[in-house]
Amino acid sequence: SKPKPAKGKQLDVNVATKAELMTIPGFTDAIADKIIAGRPYPTKAHLVTRNVIPMGLFQGIRDRITAIPPAPK
Repeated sequence: SKPKPAKGKQLDVNVATKAELMTIPGFTDAIADKIIAGRPYPTKAHLVTRNVIPMGLFQGIRDRITAIPPAPK
């Protein structure tokens, strides 16, 4: 069986699958699609500055997510 993610583990919005994104409270099908379409994000704050999610939602879930920028090629 697969290990469960550690409690408090942050989800990386740059690599998470749609199913993983949907585990974040408030993330809908449409939001998950928008996040995936807008990748990569230099920081998680770019979800707000790029109008992917509203600030109110971001403030509620920001401790659940992270954005690890992709390594330069």
